Amino acid sequence: MKIGIIVKEFPPNIIGGTETQAMRLAEQLSKRYEVTVFTKRYGAKKDYEYSGGYQIVRVPNITFNSFLSTLTFVSLAIPYMYAKKCDFIICMMMYPNGFLGYILNKITGTPYTSWIRGGDWYFIQNNRFKMWMVSKVVQKSYKYPIIAQTELIKRDVLSVYPDANIKIIPNGVAIPGKIANGTKIYFVGNLIHRKGVVNLIEAMQDVDGELVIVGDGPEREGLRNLCEKYKVNCNFKGYINPLAIQKELINARVLVLPSIEGEGLPNVVLEAMSVGLPVVATNIAGIPDVVKDGETGFIVEPANVGELASKISEIVNNQNLWAKMSENCLREVEKYSWDNIIKRIEEVYDSCAG
Repeated sequence: MKIGIIVKEFPPNIIGGTETQAMRLAEQLSKRYEVTVFTKRYGAKKDYEYSGGYQIVRVPNITFNSFLSTLTFVSLAIPYMYAKKCDFIICMMMYPNGFLGYILNKITGTPYTSWIRGGDWYFIQNNRFKMWMVSKVVQKSYKYPIIAQTELIKRDVLSVYPDANIKIIPNGVAIPGKIANGTKIYFVGNLIHRKGVVNLIEAMQDVDGELVIVGDGPEREGLRNLCEKYKVNCNFKGYINPLAIQKELINARVLVLPSIEGEGLPNVVLEAMSVGLPVVATNIAGIPDVVKDGETGFIVEPANVGELASKISEIVNNQNLWAKMSENCLREVEKYSWDNIIKRIEEVYDSCAG
């Protein structure tokens, strides 16, 4: 079987959560099937190249601005996809990639599925044009299911489109067989407002421990100044390749994700759990479906600095609690092994092709 994966950006040009999942998905599927990734071309990259066991097709696009880049990608990707004659298309994000799958299906009848990643749903609600594209994908979901990462994301979509046919398939993660044994409090992510790092730094005034911030972004300097103002012991490690995050988390005692909006199912949550690392995270989108409050970590309300400090301290200072949560993480994360994820994707294909 020939499987196509559509993703707007792809390593090494962009390495975020969706891009990392798309790459790992291509690696895993290529062990069993012929896989082609369709993505944007950046710079002098060739249109066609191979990476391991799968092919990457880099589609030309006009990079003058984000909208024009996406518009030309959607327009020019169709002939590339048509030429490959895939048997099944996996669209990473409902917008715009799900719409691409919809168009290709209109032309060729190729079955497809659209995988909601988070921002492609939560950040487009007020954009009528993008929601129109999404509505076309939803209209065909009775035959070509939509995938959500968690039950809570599914619920949010159904609140707008109650007739949508949505299957639950979470992110996948490799399980390295190593256990975190560090003492530090970690944050991993982009340093932007919606990640809530300001709240974490404020909470650290009441936590005895060193904060490590992995990531970069426009708020980095302001966050560094805030640490100096509050006398928070913080190490800004900067950008680390997402492929090295699991290894980095071995040095942690707890992972903290204080986001205030817009998360789907962050890869780093599963990566933390895969090394037995408890997570303190906010009650946002799909996170509470994975971080079981009181079992694999704690769930706190967004921007509640006092609650955030209290739960971090509880894990840091209570070895028995940490050990129990660590064991629970290792048991829970087995659900997200790539073997399980690939099996569920195959079930979606069977439902489309049946």
